[in-house]
Amino acid sequence: MKRKIDGGFIFTLALGLFVLACLIEAPNLPPTLQIATYLAGCITLALICLLLAGSFWPGLLRWTETALQDLWGSGKEAPTTPAEEHPPWPAIAKSMGYALGFLGFSFLFGFVFVPPIFLSLYLIVEARVPALWAVLSGVIATALLMTGMHMVHIDAWAGAIPEIIPGLLGGSIIPPI
Repeated sequence: MKRKIDGGFIFTLALGLFVLACLIEAPNLPPTLQIATYLAGCITLALICLLLAGSFWPGLLRWTETALQDLWGSGKEAPTTPAEEHPPWPAIAKSMGYALGFLGFSFLFGFVFVPPIFLSLYLIVEARVPALWAVLSGVIATALLMTGMHMVHIDAWAGAIPEIIPGLLGGSIIPPI
C-alpha cells in the first residue's frame, strides 16, 4: 500500500530538517551548549527518521509501538477510545492539575525532589505501573535530567522555601517580578 503524503508527513519532514539544521549549526555554539544540542538532536532525528520510514512501511511502526502497560504490565487492559471522540473535561482538568501542581511544587520545593515524586505518582495512579518500577523510573529520569543540567552548567532551582539541605532543598532567591 502506497502512502499518500499528507500534512502530518510534511510537518514531520519539516521538523526533521529543522533538527538537522540545528545539528549542522551546533559546532558554532559554545562547547557547553553543543552537548545538549547533539544529545537531544541526534535522538530526536533518529526518532523522526523512524517515524518517516514508518509512513511508508506501517509494519515498522507497529513493531516499535508500545505503551507503559506493555512494558510493565497492568491488572487490566487499557480502554480503547475512538479517534474522533474528544477527551472528557475531567480528564483534561486532571492533566492540567498535574501540570500546575508540578510547577507549583517545583517552585516551592525545588527541581531535585519534585520531579521523581510527581513522575512516580503519575505512573502509579494513571498508568498503573507497580510502585517499585514507578519510583525507579522517577529517580532515573531525574538523575538523567540533573546530569544533563550539570553538564551544561545549569544550577537546579532549589525551591523558594527556607533552606533545609544546602544547594538541594530550599534557599533559592525568588527573582523580582
